[in-house]
Amino acid sequence: MPDGNLLVTQRSATGAISVVTPQGVITVVTGLPDTVGVLDVKLATDFVFTRTIFFSCMVRDVSAPRVGRAASDPAQFPERMMLYRARLIAGANGTLTLSGLTEMFRQDPTIVAPVGSGEPGGRIEFSPDGRYLYLTSGDRQELDAAFLFDLSNNLGKMIRLRIDGTVPNDNPFFGTPGAKTEIWSLGHRNAYGLGFAPDGRLWSAEHGPKGGDELNIILPGRNYGWPAVSNGDNYDGSPIPDHAPGDGFDAPVISWTPVIAPAGMIFYRGNEYADWRGDILLTGLQSKGLVRVRVSGDTAQEVQRIDLGTRIRDIAEGLDGSLWIITDGAAGELRKLSPVF
Repeated sequence: MPDGNLLVTQRSATGAISVVTPQGVITVVTGLPDTVGVLDVKLATDFVFTRTIFFSCMVRDVSAPRVGRAASDPAQFPERMMLYRARLIAGANGTLTLSGLTEMFRQDPTIVAPVGSGEPGGRIEFSPDGRYLYLTSGDRQELDAAFLFDLSNNLGKMIRLRIDGTVPNDNPFFGTPGAKTEIWSLGHRNAYGLGFAPDGRLWSAEHGPKGGDELNIILPGRNYGWPAVSNGDNYDGSPIPDHAPGDGFDAPVISWTPVIAPAGMIFYRGNEYADWRGDILLTGLQSKGLVRVRVSGDTAQEVQRIDLGTRIRDIAEGLDGSLWIITDGAAGELRKLSPVF
């Protein structure tokens, strides 16, 4: 945040957004919608003037039709990922609350997913010119290629909106009958990393199944293949066709097997780690650390892994070029990293 504090979200229980000082003082933000976990949060580009934030979250809707692979399991409930906009208002005695809560996007359909995270996506990024908002919408653990490639739903898709929530008329499927016009690209499993390179290209890091994590350049109207193709296999060991030239799908720039389970991603732009400027920093749940990737145009190469000994959920760059990470799990910790070189 402009004052050096950090916004931190929680996925578990009812979800939460908190403001945390660099000294570790936590203030919980009130006024959230009824969620079952908050995912990403971003400051609006004009936050200094408007105090506007954007956040994605999971919402349970027991009134929704029971659609999805776990629809017959009475212990599971319909849930969807949603995007909201609100103003963060400071009140008396240091309180913080959300005002003017506005729905920007909802996954459709609402899915009853199998036990687990449910692969919601929910990563938010703004275009370099500040005019557009990009959002990853996960597949919610649906595995039917015909369903996920269908433009009448927005699961397993990359989303592009104007900052006010309207759909740009130059989106690739804007004039397609029956299509969700907010769709920018399709064929995605669960993208938890999203960021613009210094040259303006949009990159995404995506979870594969058993193997086949991906780093992709995201282009309008393209199909990235999931679940028809993947460089990984199904969890039961059954094979999935690999990406191959001429298959009609965009192959990843980098693919990881064994997986790193990328969960957070930034292009580093600061000075504290000057040798890393312009590189992608990925956090790993399975690799339990940072993965550094050097980008050159439309190519990329992994150049370093830093073992941090625990599952890392996200990463952020401070105003001074410092790096902050948050660890995964019920005992999650916000940590500041310091260079040792």
